[in-house]
Amino acid sequence: MSIASLWPSFGEIPIIKTPKIILQEQAVQLEKVTYGYINTEIITSAHPTLLNKISHILKITAPKVEGYSTIVVQLDHDMIKIYPITVTSRIKAMPIAYNASNEEELLLLLTKVFEEKETIDTVQSLLTQSKSNESYSKVS
Repeated sequence: MSIASLWPSFGEIPIIKTPKIILQEQAVQLEKVTYGYINTEIITSAHPTLLNKISHILKITAPKVEGYSTIVVQLDHDMIKIYPITVTSRIKAMPIAYNASNEEELLLLLTKVFEEKETIDTVQSLLTQSKSNESYSKVS
């Protein structure tokens, strides 16, 4: 005799773009626009201080600049509910946190972080140093 399922039908499971996927896509785009001079890594882990929260971090590295790395942005959300989500610009000396209620707001906030002067200055400086170090090593 088989046991009947007591679970409801969950129907069709919607496919959404999670914050981690959005960060991964943007990481790929950054590597493309920096001609591979900047490497990216998405680090996902349980939040270090908040229970039932998950963090996604976008870290950039410049291998030709002594492997210098820095965190650009951190996304924190509930383990179960993705939104609201906290978007923290970590490239600034004093991190600034913003809140997004949905994917559209998340994309706007990520654009804001990526277009911040500190972000642009950091990436441009790493590109310049990477290119210079590469050119100098060819001459040596």
